[in-house]
Amino acid sequence: MADKEPEPALADLQTLFNQYKQIEASLQQNRIRLGNKLPDIKRALDTVQMLCDKRGTGEELNMNFELVDSVYAKAVVKDAESVYLWLGANVMLEYPLDEAKALLETNYQNCKNNLETNKSDLAFVKDNVTITEVSIARVYNWDVKRRKDEVAAAKAGGK
Repeated sequence: MADKEPEPALADLQTLFNQYKQIEASLQQNRIRLGNKLPDIKRALDTVQMLCDKRGTGEELNMNFELVDSVYAKAVVKDAESVYLWLGANVMLEYPLDEAKALLETNYQNCKNNLETNKSDLAFVKDNVTITEVSIARVYNWDVKRRKDEVAAAKAGGK
């Protein structure tokens, strides 16, 4: 590289750095989304589990259903055989308790697995961001040294 200009290499490294930063931001947003989703799935799973445990006992349950943030409706539930699950995208479906429990357990495990995958992907991208930053610094420092050497050689040759 002694006879080459560093600008193309710096431009390529800067492009790579920007791509890694975009990927990192996307992974962080995805991590936040998954992290917010996990407690909701767990809460729904716990509720369905409680309904399964109380099924057939004839016991009435006083429940508070969250309609929207901080707005709840009270209801008395007796011998529930099915639940309605919000699937997203304005879709809600009725499931028998056992199917709902199985679906929520699968979704909960998938969410946990996705969080772990996201964590390892994020660590990989952060490592590559650091490597790219170091590479940019090394190329830049090499160029500064090369220019100093050229100036010193010109001064020595001019005397």
